Amino acid sequence: MVQHLIVPTDGSDESLRAVDIAAELARRCDARLDIVEVVPDPDAVAGAEHDLARALDRVGPTDIEVTAMTELSSGSVADGIVQLLDRSPEATIVMASHGRGRSAAVIGSVTDDVLRREFGPIVVVGRRVDPTALDLGGPIVVTVDGSELSESALPVAAAWAIELGVTPWVVGVIEPAVSMSPDVVETAYPARLARRLRSTSGHQTEFEVLHGHHVAETVDSFARSRGASFIVATTHGRSGLPRLALGSTAADMVRHAACPVVLMRPPDLAGHGADASGTVASR
Repeated sequence: MVQHLIVPTDGSDESLRAVDIAAELARRCDARLDIVEVVPDPDAVAGAEHDLARALDRVGPTDIEVTAMTELSSGSVADGIVQLLDRSPEATIVMASHGRGRSAAVIGSVTDDVLRREFGPIVVVGRRVDPTALDLGGPIVVTVDGSELSESALPVAAAWAIELGVTPWVVGVIEPAVSMSPDVVETAYPARLARRLRSTSGHQTEFEVLHGHHVAETVDSFARSRGASFIVATTHGRSGLPRLALGSTAADMVRHAACPVVLMRPPDLAGHGADASGTVASR
């Protein structure tokens, strides 16, 4: 359930776009919103408070509970974020994929570092997301690749879809050049997952098989066509079905997507022989 959102900011316009998304998500879910800037020493508090004032201006008058605060961390920005999650383990982080302020919050460092230590979900707002054009009332697209690792995102997608009152779509990508056996129905795998998700959640679930050479671009195109509010994906996947392609495209999805991407590190990652570091771009 989406009850508590934490948005790390760094004074950059990029990071403030994540505030816009988090504020709208909080309104829809009646969630508490904490806007936080991690600072390395007390001398940086004054500048951080100025940044936080700008962030509060972006939220504007609202009925939701909003708190702006600084988090002092002697380590990295990711250390500060993990400290926050340690105190509020039920919270969901919403952050920009890139930042240009004092903390230089980029997906290759801060987001990746947090995902190495936390299982998520973490909502990542990429550069192509336009908060003013995004409708969080759209469906949720969850990507699978034939592996149990990727399928661990399904319960999260279902829970968010129920919370937002939208429809989840289970999608997989097939490369056009891959030939199919006559006795194989290409939609069988996502259809089975959709039925299972519908049965366990009691919520209407749809499915689709997409065709394309580039997974992230293909998923993004489908998400745009449906007016999706979020794409949900795991940071790791391993294709158990050669015709399905998804695995190392989490970072690519963030770069291409017109909507936020909800990333989660599979809890049973080590048990599947994947890279246990939790690196976003892993395959």
